[in-house]
Amino acid sequence: MKTSRWVALAIVVVMYAADLSAGFDMQKVEYLSDSIAEKDGKYIRLLGGSSWLLSSPTLALVTNDVLIVFQEVELNDKKNVQIAVAYIAGNEVVAKHVDGHYVTQTGYLTTVVEALRDGAVLKLDDGTLLSIPQYDRFDTRWWLPPYKALLTGNRMYLWNLKNGKRVWVNPI
Repeated sequence: MKTSRWVALAIVVVMYAADLSAGFDMQKVEYLSDSIAEKDGKYIRLLGGSSWLLSSPTLALVTNDVLIVFQEVELNDKKNVQIAVAYIAGNEVVAKHVDGHYVTQTGYLTTVVEALRDGAVLKLDDGTLLSIPQYDRFDTRWWLPPYKALLTGNRMYLWNLKNGKRVWVNPI
């Protein structure tokens, strides 16, 4: 029973991920940002002390950054379920909290749909424009939209969920 529910959630996340790539307005979510302290197959322990079981193994290394986003998805029977999706080294996998405490922050899932002026300005799918400081443009000039992103609640940082890199942003 537990395995079939785990597989069903993984399928929902894959279908949800396909919907995300099509674009949507910002979705308010809770997220956790940390780094891997220990890894064994599908099991990871984060530096903050929490432990997680992933739906599939990852090639991420110890010390790699991890972003775990908590979001609600609607199942076929119109029932909403909260799931945790881990973004690790460019992979998106369902995660289950196993042990330890963690602190979440508020952010917004979004999609970057366009990069302007060689990555100096990023346009989100809701029309928001974000200015990128000079020192982060080396990264953003190589990011090819569209890609999923997480804008922090204070709107100071943008995480590229495809590669796990965070940059400073300034709303225009």
